[in-house]
Amino acid sequence: MDSFVEYERYTPWLSLKIKEFHKLGYSQINEEDLWRYLTRFSWKRKTPEHYYQQISQICKLSPNDYLDFASLEAQIYKVDSLDLMEIDDLL
Repeated sequence: MDSFVEYERYTPWLSLKIKEFHKLGYSQINEEDLWRYLTRFSWKRKTPEHYYQQISQICKLSPNDYLDFASLEAQIYKVDSLDLMEIDDLL
C-alpha cells in the first residue's frame, strides 16, 4: 500500500491522539511524529493484522511511549559525520 494513502487512513486517529497530547502539555508533538513512531518503532517488525488493532494501539499510545522513542532516535540517528567534527578540538 502506498505510504501516503496508508498515512491518510490513520489521520483522524492521529489527530485525536495529538489533541490529547496537547491537552496534557506536549504541544511540540505532531501527527507526523506519531506516524514516524508507529512505522519506525512500534510496527517496525510486525504491524497488527487488523485495522481495529492498529487503531487500538494508537489510542493506547502515551506521551511517554513517544518520548522514549524520540530520545532513542536522537541518540542513534542524529550523529554528526566524522567529517564534520573538528578532531583537533577534541585533543
